[in-house]
Amino acid sequence: MAQIEKLLKYQAEDSKLLQIEREAANSEEWKNYSQAKSFLTKAPEKLEAMDAKARELTSALDKLTKKYDEIAETIKTLNAQFHSRGKNKVLECLQFGGNREFWHDFPDEEEIAAYFRHCYDFAIKHIGFLQTDKNIICALTVTEPNKRNLFLYYLPVTDKWRVKAMSNNISEDGNKLQMRDKNGNPIYTMERSICNPRLCHSEFWKQRGEEMSYSVLQECFYQNLSKRYGAKRGESTSLLKYTTPEQAARFKRCKDDEYDIFKNPKGIWV
Repeated sequence: MAQIEKLLKYQAEDSKLLQIEREAANSEEWKNYSQAKSFLTKAPEKLEAMDAKARELTSALDKLTKKYDEIAETIKTLNAQFHSRGKNKVLECLQFGGNREFWHDFPDEEEIAAYFRHCYDFAIKHIGFLQTDKNIICALTVTEPNKRNLFLYYLPVTDKWRVKAMSNNISEDGNKLQMRDKNGNPIYTMERSICNPRLCHSEFWKQRGEEMSYSVLQECFYQNLSKRYGAKRGESTSLLKYTTPEQAARFKRCKDDEYDIFKNPKGIWV
């Protein structure tokens, strides 16, 4: 009988303790304790991850600072005058690459490296300032399975550019008006300076074919280099005003065909 009473008393006390634990678990003090304990347990790992991220960001900042210094030094060396016109770009990228089938025909990595050296020479000839590499900031290759790319970053510096030919006529705002020909088209004059070239995206490409400049570059690259390595010219899907006559004839393009509709340009890709 005494044993049963002890057991019943133990059960009663145990129930009270369980109730106290439940109330404690739902209390703000317990929640704060649990959160603090969880934080202290995971804190070292999180702090190490934060330190690693901080080191990574610091390294990236150092690299960017160095690269900006290189760009500034290049601009200073060339004495390039920034042309503040519209959304002028200071740094551009020219990318060389190919699909899996193209790279499959290369016997080894040395041949691929040689191909990219030819690409670099092509870039110097066509986008280099006075056909030199003075405006090229850096070139790097990215290697992935069945994929290779050469990225070439450069400043669009040109020794030739257009300037508006201004008349003596004054607008309502008191500004001089640009001269126009008999058809109403604006008139420009050409200027050139090797000692004081212009850093200007739009003028850079106007001197290389204007609206067809990208297409001219791609066609020239195909005819002079990639064609020799067995590359096939991609289908022409740009507006005709951006397409060279050679490309238009090759793909039997005509005015107002299915591709002769406006779409946003996707950049330079050869």
